[in-house]
Amino acid sequence: MHSKELFGHFNGLGVKGYVVVRLVKVLCDCDPAWSLELLQRAAPTVERLGVLFPREPHLRAVHAMPRLRRLHVWCRGALHAAPYELGALPPGHSGLRWLSVRDLPRATLQALLQAHGGTLEELELWVGTPGKQEWPYNCSDLHSLLGRCGLRALRRLLLRRWTGCSHIDTACRGQLAAVRAALPGLQVLCDRCDQVPEEEP
Repeated sequence: MHSKELFGHFNGLGVKGYVVVRLVKVLCDCDPAWSLELLQRAAPTVERLGVLFPREPHLRAVHAMPRLRRLHVWCRGALHAAPYELGALPPGHSGLRWLSVRDLPRATLQALLQAHGGTLEELELWVGTPGKQEWPYNCSDLHSLLGRCGLRALRRLLLRRWTGCSHIDTACRGQLAAVRAALPGLQVLCDRCDQVPEEEP
């Protein structure tokens, strides 16, 4: 069901006849107030979520979802101008298992990873190989960044590259090796080198 159609079934403080467990491609920039209300009303039951271009209030709403297990977030614009650092998980939140992050500010990403470090098993980062451009188109210290996040449950890291994002073969191999050395036992892949298809939350 399309999210606009779904929202028509939200009345008062609850949902009439629906338990919402999955929302994908929730556009937060076209109508910020509407999308925020959708996230807030679906929050008690959502387990899988995809949000595009959130602002700080949207991230706060996502961070408070107690049953959320899988999250894809793609950022741009307003959040980069004023990065938002998430705090600890609220009581009753058992933590993410799968996370895909595209173009989130570094400070926000680090806080998000630290909040879910004890439960996160699979991580997809849209990030470039080392170079001189700004994050995330280049990243020269990914191993150090991840090493500070307490990713105790992480089993698999997939690095996704996209248009404008650096991907040089030798730099990619070096980046993957540095992450493996920093986080022993972790499976580390590159979507281009290993031909890994994209998946939804």
